Amino acid sequence: MQNLETQIQNETPETGAEYLRRLAGDTREAGQSETAFDIEAAADKIDQQAAEIETLRDKVARADAAVIRSADALDAVLSPLFSALEPRIEALAEQVAERVASDAAREEIENLDISNFDYEIGEMIDDRLPDAPDEDEQREAVESIVREILAGATVSIDI
Repeated sequence: MQNLETQIQNETPETGAEYLRRLAGDTREAGQSETAFDIEAAADKIDQQAAEIETLRDKVARADAAVIRSADALDAVLSPLFSALEPRIEALAEQVAERVASDAAREEIENLDISNFDYEIGEMIDDRLPDAPDEDEQREAVESIVREILAGATVSIDI
């Protein structure tokens, strides 16, 4: 019994075509030659398709290998190119960003209307004014505050 189990374990599983050929042999022995012929034709078709599948698998494997080789070759060419271009692209992006920021700042300065900030300026002055009844002291305090606010500013007056 153990010898039979060992023999069964060592055998490879029967393929569909092999099974059909064995079945065709049994059918032929049973006197049904025409049916056996049809079964053998089916087994032949299975073998033919299995061979075609294997051929296609080989073609796919070769195509995959070719794609990998092409990708590696392309990477070998493009990688140094990208490495060389990267600093230049970064520099150009920085120049564009600086130009945009400069243009935006210039536009804001050109369109600045100080009268839009009258209330805020008045509040800053009021917050800093001493509670002095003397007009001269009050005027000097206002002048000092205005000088401090406008320190470093360029003001031009067109008449």
